[in-house]
Amino acid sequence: MANRLARATGGRPRVRVRLDGGWRLYLVLPEGLSVDAQLTVLDLLAGADRFGHDRTDTAQRVWADFDRDHEQEPTL
Repeated sequence: MANRLARATGGRPRVRVRLDGGWRLYLVLPEGLSVDAQLTVLDLLAGADRFGHDRTDTAQRVWADFDRDHEQEPTL
């Protein structure tokens, strides 16, 4: 998933292992992301157990949580 997000956006996803054994993926979205890339990001996030979007004055970020029993782990 991390690789697919990187290819779709040109960004560098970050992966953090959670204390409960699951993991969270973060990605700062680059400005000017194409509609096709945005749709790809949404499609990939739909495979997460939970996901969301954060926005500040300077950046937008998406995140996705995957529980321990999720069938696929992130690859960097």
